[in-house]
Amino acid sequence: MLLLFKIETVIKKLLKNFFTGLTLSQEYICLDKTLFKDPLSVSFITDDNSFEVTTTHLFLGYKPLIIGIVLERLSEEAALLSNRLYGRLNFQYGESDSTVGSISMKKINKIALGESDVYLFEGIEGNHHFLNRFYKSINNLRQRVLFRKSGNIDLPGNLYDQIRIAYSTPRVISLVTVSDGTKINLFPTDLHGPVGKKFYMSSLRISGRANDQVEKYRNIVISEVHAIRFKQTYLLGKNHMKELGDAREFELYPQKSVSFGFPLPLGVSRYRELKQIQSWDHGIHRIHVYEVINEEVIGQGSTLAHIHQYYAQWRIDQNLTDHFLIR
Repeated sequence: MLLLFKIETVIKKLLKNFFTGLTLSQEYICLDKTLFKDPLSVSFITDDNSFEVTTTHLFLGYKPLIIGIVLERLSEEAALLSNRLYGRLNFQYGESDSTVGSISMKKINKIALGESDVYLFEGIEGNHHFLNRFYKSINNLRQRVLFRKSGNIDLPGNLYDQIRIAYSTPRVISLVTVSDGTKINLFPTDLHGPVGKKFYMSSLRISGRANDQVEKYRNIVISEVHAIRFKQTYLLGKNHMKELGDAREFELYPQKSVSFGFPLPLGVSRYRELKQIQSWDHGIHRIHVYEVINEEVIGQGSTLAHIHQYYAQWRIDQNLTDHFLIR
C-alpha cells in the first residue's frame, strides 16, 4: 500500500508539473543574496532615454505596485524624470539585454530627502516571459479558482503579474524591532530600502498592528539576517498583527543595538537604527520615511532574500545554478 501511495504521489506531481510548468511548489523561494549569480539588470525607460536602476530602485508596495526611483537631485536623470509622468521598468538578462519582464508605470509622488529625490511610481501593466502563454493561462486559472485563501490580499487583473516581475529581483527580507522600552515586537518586511546613507524607506499595511506600532513609537531597528534563518523568519510573518510582548518570547542576538538599546534578532548580520520622520498613504500601504541614526555590520555573512516562483522556474529552465532554500 505504501508503494502504491508513493507511485500515486509521483504521478500527481508529474501531471501538475506538466500542466503548470512549475517544479517548485512554494510561491516565494528563499535564497542567499550574496551567492546569487547572473541576476537580471533593471533599467528605467522613458521616451527614448534609459538608465540603470538595478541596485537603486525600491519596491515599496503591492496593492497597488509602488516603485521608488532614487536619484541625486542635480543629476541628468532627475532632470529627465521631473518632466515625465510615465515610465517603464525593463528586467533584462545577459549582455544581449534580452527583456524577460517589463512594468509600465505612472508617477504619483516625489519625496525630497537630503540631496536625493525619490520618484514614486504606480504600476499600470506588467508583461513577462518567465512562463509560456499556455502555462501562464493555466496558472492564472488555478490562482483564481483553487488558491483564494481567506485573509490573503486579492491582486486583481494584471496586478499579480506586476508583482511577479517585481520579485524577479531578489528582495531582502529584513526583521524590524519595535519597542516601548520594555516590550517588543519583531516582524519581517521586504518592502524597504535605503535612500543614500542618511535616509531609509519602508512600507507597511495600514490595517496592521505593526504599522500602528511604528507610528506610535517611531524608533525602529531593521536587521538583515543570515539566509540560514529563512524558516524562522517566515514564521514571524504573523507578528504583523501581534501586540508587543516580552522579549523572552523571541530568539535574540546576545547584544542590543548601539543607540536605541533594542533587542536584535538571532542571525543578524547588519542593522540600521531608524527614526521615523514622515509617512504617506497610497492604496493599502503606509510608506514610512526614516532618518538613519546608526548603522552597524556584525561580521561577514549571508543575506536572506526571496524571489517569485515564476522567476525561479525561469532560472531552472535556463539551466542557471541556484541553491534555493525550500521551507
